[in-house]
Amino acid sequence: MAGMFDVEAMLGIDIAGAAQSAQRMAEKSVELQERLAGLTGEAETPDGRVRVVFSPEEGLPEVHIDPRAMRMGSEELAATISRLSREAVQDLQRRKQEIAGEVYGDDAAADVPKPEALKETLRGMDDIVQALSRDANAMLDQIRRQMPRES
Repeated sequence: MAGMFDVEAMLGIDIAGAAQSAQRMAEKSVELQERLAGLTGEAETPDGRVRVVFSPEEGLPEVHIDPRAMRMGSEELAATISRLSREAVQDLQRRKQEIAGEVYGDDAAADVPKPEALKETLRGMDDIVQALSRDANAMLDQIRRQMPRES
C-alpha cells in the first residue's frame, strides 16, 4: 500500500533485537543493583593499626583503632583516619566498577548507542512521521472529495 513504510529498513535497526537488548540490559541492571547492595569499601594503614570501612548508607560504620595507634598524636591519628576514609571511598568505587564489568561484560559499551547514531535515528524517525502525516492528510483530502456535498 502506498505510504506504508518498513520502519526497520528505513532506520536500519532491528526493533525486536533492540527490545531484546533493552530487556537484557534491564535484567543486568537489576543484577547490578542486587550485587551492589550493602557493598563497602575498606582501607587500613600498612601496619594494620587503623582500619576503616565506608558504606554509602552509613558513612563510616566501622573504625578500628589498635591501642598501639593511640601512641600517635591526635592530629596525626585524625589525619590518618581522614586519609583512610578517602581511600575506603576509592576502594568502594573500584569494587563497583569491577562488579559492573562482571555484570555487563567487556562489550557493554557496544550495546550503548553512540550519540551521533541516536541523532541520525531520531532524524530518520522524524522523516517517517512527517511522511506519514502527509500521507494521512492526502487520504483525508481524498475522502473529503469523495463525500457528497450537502446543499
